Amino acid sequence: MPWVVVLLGVLTLAVLLLVASLSFRVREPEPAAASVPPLVPPVSPAATAPSASVSPTPKASRSRSDVRPSRSERPPATVTSPSRTSSAPRSNQPESVDGGALTATYRVRDADRDDVAAELVLRNGTGRAEPWRVELTFTGRVRNLRVVGAPVWVVPRGDGRYVLRGVGPLAQGRSVELGLRFSRDDRDDQLSGCRVNGGDCALD
Repeated sequence: MPWVVVLLGVLTLAVLLLVASLSFRVREPEPAAASVPPLVPPVSPAATAPSASVSPTPKASRSRSDVRPSRSERPPATVTSPSRTSSAPRSNQPESVDGGALTATYRVRDADRDDVAAELVLRNGTGRAEPWRVELTFTGRVRNLRVVGAPVWVVPRGDGRYVLRGVGPLAQGRSVELGLRFSRDDRDDQLSGCRVNGGDCALD
């Protein structure tokens, strides 16, 4: 069977050619892999940005020597001595006089045969305002008693007696000066008695 041999030869040659073609076949280049960006690990905000917290600035402590002013910075102390000629300041409050009582002093300023000019000074040495009442007694015939210096009620009692009453009370520590003038018939007609609020007046 020659055809069988021929067929086998042909098949052998075909196989050899196939093997040869496969062995010498040029391999096609593999497609390049798509470029992939390198993987970067996630970065936390704390690592990328500087810390926003600001530490408090320490205050410079001042020593006692810095706080205390130096002697050169202290203002010079001025000492003023009171002047010998200056008088001591007076209080606005009235002063108490005459041992805490309301007193009166009577004195004659001028006199002739027919007229007498006198002065009556009242002082309130108490601690409160006081109403006042003065009783005057004259010898002989005394008439036309006139009083100036303050609002006063003059009440004649007869027989040479007169009552002087203040329209208002006399303030504490204050004094009032009254001018008296009266007429008489004789030089012997003069004051014989004086009382203020029940007490005797001082005769000068």
